[in-house]
Order: sequence, then C-alpha cells, then structure tokens
Amino acid sequence: MPSAIHVPSVPDRLTRLPFSRADLRLLDAIGQCGDLAEAARRAGLRAPAAQRRLDRLDQATGLRLTLRDARTARLSSAGARVLVAGRRFFRQVDQAVQTEIYGRGTEALNAPRILNIATAEPLMEDLVEDAADTLGVLLSVSHDTPRQVLRQLAGYRVDAAHTWGLSALSHAVDRTVRTYDVLDDPLWVTLPLGHPLAGRDTVSLADLREDHWVSEAGPQAEVLVSRVYQAAGLTPPARIQVTGASVARGMLRRGDAIGLGSPACPAVFSPSLVRRSLVERPRRAAGLLVDPAVVPSALAEQLAALLTARCLSRFAEQHGDMLRDPWWADWLRGQRAALERRTDAAARSLQAPPALPDESVQVDVEDLHLLHAVADHGSINRAAAVLSISQSALTRRIHRLELRLGAGLLLRSSRGTDLTAPTRQFLARLAGFEAELLTVGLAGAGDALEPLEPGGSTQRRPPRAPRGGAVRPGRAAPERTAVRPAVAGRS
Repeated sequence: MPSAIHVPSVPDRLTRLPFSRADLRLLDAIGQCGDLAEAARRAGLRAPAAQRRLDRLDQATGLRLTLRDARTARLSSAGARVLVAGRRFFRQVDQAVQTEIYGRGTEALNAPRILNIATAEPLMEDLVEDAADTLGVLLSVSHDTPRQVLRQLAGYRVDAAHTWGLSALSHAVDRTVRTYDVLDDPLWVTLPLGHPLAGRDTVSLADLREDHWVSEAGPQAEVLVSRVYQAAGLTPPARIQVTGASVARGMLRRGDAIGLGSPACPAVFSPSLVRRSLVERPRRAAGLLVDPAVVPSALAEQLAALLTARCLSRFAEQHGDMLRDPWWADWLRGQRAALERRTDAAARSLQAPPALPDESVQVDVEDLHLLHAVADHGSINRAAAVLSISQSALTRRIHRLELRLGAGLLLRSSRGTDLTAPTRQFLARLAGFEAELLTVGLAGAGDALEPLEPGGSTQRRPPRAPRGGAVRPGRAAPERTAVRPAVAGRS
C-alpha cells in the first residue's frame, strides 16, 4: 500500500538503494546467531567476504549496522532498524509486483520465515514452539513494557507487537498497522488470605481504596490501577507502588500489597492468596498488531487465535477455582465459542495457494535501478546513455528480467521501446516505499516516534517526518540496551 511520507530532500549518496536482498540476509543471519563465521555461512559467503560486505553497507548507509570483533558480530540498534525496515521494503515490492504487474489481490503474500515480535506478556514464551510446529514460522521474541513494545513497532524494530491497553488498540501507534483481537480480558483482584474481604465472592473497588496496591505501568506510562479506578468514576488509591510485572508478582506472593490479575496475566500462585471478582468488571484489551506489508492476514489471524487459545487454556488450568463463579464460567464458554469461529475462519483463509514467486524471481535493487532509469529518462536510448551501457545491452537485461518474472515490462513498437503502464504504476508505488525506507530505516525517524493513546481494526497513518532528535544520514545512531531475543526452533 502506498506511503504518504513526504521527504523534502534525500542525500545524493542515498538516491540509489544502498542494500540488496542478499545484504539483508547477511544482517538477518548476524541477528540470529551472533557468530561471524556462522552468519557468513548462512548467507553463502566466506567470513572475509562477509566482513567486506558489512564494511560496504556501513559506508553506503552512513550507519554503523554491526558491532564486530574477530569472531563475533551483532546488530547495532541502527542495524536492527535497517533490517526490519529493509524487510518491510522488499515485502512491499513483492506485494506491488503482485498487484500491479500480475494484477493479483493485495493479500498475495507468503508468510515470513522469521517473524520479529515484541511482547508485553511472558505468555509468548509458551507459544514459540507451537508457532514453529503449527504455523511454520519462527518467532524471534523480545519482552518489554507495554509502552516500549509499542515504541519498537512504531520505530520499525519489529514486525509485530503483542500487548494490551485499557481501550481498543486500533490507534496504538502512529504508522500503518493492522490489529487483531486476542482477548477481551476481564480483571480480578488478588488478595492475601487474611484480608478482611477475602471471604467474599465479589468485592468492590470502592472497598479497596485504603489498601496498599502494586501496579504495572501500561501503554503511555499509565498506571493500571489508577486508570481502572478512574474508569469506574472513583478516586484512585493513595498508596500505589508502580513497578515491573515480575516485582509486582513477588510483592503479591509475599502479601505486601494487593493487585489486579486477568486470564492473560501471568499467574501468581500461593496458598496465602485468593482471587476475587470485582463488582465493576474492569477490562483490558489484549491484541496483536502487525505490519501488513510483512505479515499476511492469514498468518496474523492464526497467530492471534493461537495466543487466545493459550490464554484461555492457562486460565482454565490455573484458575479453576474462579470457574465456580457463574460469571466466569459463562465468560469462558463465550470466549471458547468465539475462538472456534475465529480458528475456522483462519483455516479457510489459508486454503488459497501462496501467490508470490520463489526467491529466484523476486525483483532486487539492480532490477529496480534499471527500471527507474528508463522511467526517469523517458526512453531506452537515454537511460542506456545514463547507465553507460548500450541500448541493446539494456534491452537484453530488461528482457531477461521479463523472462524471470514471466511478465511483460516493456512496450515495443516502431516508435521505440518504453515501459508498460502496469510497470509505471509499479514504479509510482515504489517511490513511496523508497521514501519510507530512507526516512525511517536510514535516517532514523522511527527513533522519534511516540505511541498515541491506545484506542482494533486496520489503520493507515504515515510515519512522522524526522524531528530534531532523529539520526542524520552519515551519523551512527547511539547504542541502547537491547533485549536479547529468544528464537523458537533453534537447537
């Protein structure tokens, strides 16, 4: 889908795309294994050749993409951003080939081999092997707070985000994403066994205002407990300790505070704790946000359904005592029925065969350069002169591309040779993809993106233009402490 980004100027050295699909495969291999020799082997190179290619990429982009010594290599923050933005760019190219040149639907995408996903829920760790077995995709998972998960997606560092908010997630980030519901997630309260209200089946938020609470921070740095109280029209408790999810669970286990839980939250088990329903029935929305240019809708639907199934299974296994409450029993039955419908719909969406050509016939940067030259200079003759090759040589190269793709790109007549209308339409869409890649992937505009208040559906918003804090081309981005991802399916 075309980008709406306006780029007022692009440095001369970046007017030609600085990396190819093969370059991205090398960066991807480095991100997966961290060993330079092994990464080179996976990319089909010798280690010295890989070193030279990485040096060339640093020079071409003006960014330090990797941190290397004699044996090891890992992606810098700029390298991780370029990898995700570059993967998105080539997926957009593949989609445009399908829609403009072949005339197929906009969902003509194969599933990515590895899906980079950020999550605010440790439940994702239970999913990685199932995703590899049932969906055929490896999940490279990083864990962070709900706010930082959204920032990673907004900053083009991951392909998908699994997170939650206290309202629908359709306006969670300021870029083009598609949102899939995971769970309409009711909240309960966790109390020490000796609490005065522990003997009730249902308690009210109003009766708990004087207690000492522990709470995690949600998207936009909101305090979960405070927001729940405000949504119920109540003044938040005076004593709330805001901390990370793991520390909060420890405090609950020791009985130092009371807190909120839900089917999607990690369970806190202790003989000294009880879980009670709340009269106000507060909820939070858990969802999966994906980059639609990278993640096909069929895969996203299946992954969201897999997340929901895991949440419901965990709740039934670990909180069976709550199912004695008719409200929770009815809720679980309704969620399972909805999940069955979603699973059937996701299975039907996979019945169409993959539409993309295999890797050997994908369009790469050299092909794009040739087509751009013809489009920019109006004819084969003038484009050949600019490229410093003969007209016949340029025509032969484009003809080989036509044979590889199995589609016509040139109009040949007595008046000369020109690009077909579908090819020109393809290049028109390509201009938007290139602008986005240069602005977000190479100039670092994603570093300045702030997520909006989470508001589930498709949204289309262009990334913001670079601000003063954006990394300028030619200057490496500052390093940040990165969460080491866990990749499913690796031995």
